[in-house]
Amino acid sequence: MFCNVAVICFWLLNAGSFSACFTLKQSGRMMCSFVEEQYYLGESMGPEIKYLQRNALLLLNSPDTEEERAARAREFQHSGVITFLVKDPSLHVARHADEDTDKLQCEMKRYSTAGIHAPWPGAGGVGSDTPDNWFTCTIKHRENQFSVTAFLRQPPSPESELRIGDTDTLRVSAVFVVHSGPTVVETALRRDVRLDCGFSVDHARPDVTVEWRLQLRGDRRKLFSYASRSGQAERLEGEVSVAEIPRGNASLRLAGVTLKSEGTYVCSVYVPPLYSSQDIQLDIVESPRVSVSPSSSLTLQEGAEEKLVCDIDGYYPLDVQVEWLREVPGERRLPHVVKHILFTSHRHNMDGTYGISAFFLLRASLQDHGVDYTCRVSHKSLRVSIRKSVRLAVEAAPQIGTILLGFLFFVLLIMLAVLLKYLHKARETSNKKKPY
Repeated sequence: MFCNVAVICFWLLNAGSFSACFTLKQSGRMMCSFVEEQYYLGESMGPEIKYLQRNALLLLNSPDTEEERAARAREFQHSGVITFLVKDPSLHVARHADEDTDKLQCEMKRYSTAGIHAPWPGAGGVGSDTPDNWFTCTIKHRENQFSVTAFLRQPPSPESELRIGDTDTLRVSAVFVVHSGPTVVETALRRDVRLDCGFSVDHARPDVTVEWRLQLRGDRRKLFSYASRSGQAERLEGEVSVAEIPRGNASLRLAGVTLKSEGTYVCSVYVPPLYSSQDIQLDIVESPRVSVSPSSSLTLQEGAEEKLVCDIDGYYPLDVQVEWLREVPGERRLPHVVKHILFTSHRHNMDGTYGISAFFLLRASLQDHGVDYTCRVSHKSLRVSIRKSVRLAVEAAPQIGTILLGFLFFVLLIMLAVLLKYLHKARETSNKKKPY
């Protein structure tokens, strides 16, 4: 069976289909979207921008020779795609994005150095007076597991025209890569967190500047900066190992996070004239503590009333869903959602977490005997809802006839007692009147 699957995957790969059978490193190719900005004169007679998207094929460096990859690129020219052929020597982009290709998103753009012309120190980059052509290739995991941005350099040549045709093949080199781990990180309060950020450059001892910033609600503050040229580091918040930066590791460590630690962390790396940044969202999540009152069991007489309370405390963020359910043990039907539930206002705890209570007034009936009343709580921090139940036992109320009969019996007993007492007194009086 495995052999058959492998054959099918191999056939799909050679046919131009990108199957989940292969990771990016295995296939060495990926379909991307090539996005270009186009300026035009709008209705207000001012310049406006629209974005054009075209299909592009990324052919990464692989054990195949460059001639073999070039031949493979020619196969796709008839498919109406732009081919970016990553030639050797180049950095290995797939090392940081090795995942099934159907789980990845790829977008390619032109990159402008904003008028800065700095000859690239990598292979073939020194001594040219004509600016290089630059492109970025950003590969993201669809489930936010990682993000990779590679800078692709196209040396200037008569063949490198400003306009790119729909079937053109561009020979480029991957010379600078910036990557991050999970782009969304969730953690509980007071935990230590590591935000992964790294880079690689195609030449030794690059002139690199690393910076971390925290962005929240429009506010943007610096946490750390380092410039290799001066060797100086500015540490304001968090911890970055300066010794690891020359090895391409610029990860940030946060100790004992609080609610003030929440926000978007921006890791930026600048190697002139190229600049890239990775955004990592840090979310604080705290799971709720749930309790019900009365506790696990409750016995009521038919017709009696009792307030059932569900207390939820210590959760973050604020949004929480609370329901009371009426469940009959052994039944496979969906539980009945209790209506007319009342809620307290949200409580704000000292550590920034929240609390709330949900309650209702239960009037016991015999149909409720053996029924579970369950408080179900759903929250962002929970994969499965928390459930706390109260098992209800209902005793039948005494009948009116039984009560009347008991009352009459009680009255008769009293009357009999009074009569016996009277007769006893009368007998004693009668005995005292006799002379003998």
